[in-house]
Amino acid sequence: TCPAVWSDTAKNTTLQAAERAGMGLKSEIQMISEPEAAAVYTLKAIQPNHLSIGDNFVVCDAGGGTVDLIAYKIMSLKPLRVEESAVGTGGLCGSAFLNYRFEEHVRSRIGQSKFDEMKVKKAKTWQMGLKYFEEFVKRNFNEEEHQEVNVPFPGLPDDEEAGLDSGFLVMTAVQIKEIFDPVVKEVCDLVQGQVDGIRRKGGIVSGIVLVGGFGQSNYLYKRLKVHFNTAPPPPYSERPTHAQANALIEAGSVEVMQPVYAWTAVVRGAVLRGLEGSMVITRKSRFHYGTSYATVY
Repeated sequence: TCPAVWSDTAKNTTLQAAERAGMGLKSEIQMISEPEAAAVYTLKAIQPNHLSIGDNFVVCDAGGGTVDLIAYKIMSLKPLRVEESAVGTGGLCGSAFLNYRFEEHVRSRIGQSKFDEMKVKKAKTWQMGLKYFEEFVKRNFNEEEHQEVNVPFPGLPDDEEAGLDSGFLVMTAVQIKEIFDPVVKEVCDLVQGQVDGIRRKGGIVSGIVLVGGFGQSNYLYKRLKVHFNTAPPPPYSERPTHAQANALIEAGSVEVMQPVYAWTAVVRGAVLRGLEGSMVITRKSRFHYGTSYATVY
């Protein structure tokens, strides 16, 4: 699998690396873009849903370093067949950038010299705090439940001014949002770009599928929901009627879906693609190859 925005050069290098690693001959190895693999898995995982033929959906694969997007239009449901409806886009706004921002935050709170000393002399202390941020805050933070979060930094002396108490750095919801918001906004803007592109061509966007490690983030999911669900949701029914789905679409609202096992969606999709073949019938051309020509007249 490879990111959607990779060049042909990068894809070729990956294939060469796979061949050298003994995965088989380069000509036999198949490659799939990560958001496409995620789409293969997700569409199988979230059946039945209100996606109908002619609808478009955007797959947002938010990982550690990159966020990849690609959009598909449903051509048939049984068997499931789709075509690309927008060229893949992406950006460097994955969850690693939250770690950098967290590090900056801690440094500004406890001071440069104390921070440097901790990283050098008490590496375990820093690792513990970062691990907690990584495993708990990034995945589970939401502002309704967590008015403040205590990040463990064992062994750091109490400092009321910095907010250090009994080996914990006290962070308010506002401070955590300051770390998240610029990164989350970039993801929202990327998704909005894909949605706008489809709407400009008169297409209907009925779903956004959120996958990848960062795609598991509660906060990112909620922010995307708020961003795209401007209309109130229709009354719940076991199988949404077409009229309900249409009412939602007309109001400009897009459903945000977060499948189970979202963080492994790419590898699951890659396996499905290997077993069942491609569900993508046509793709959008990224480049055209031609000859530039000029002559003296």
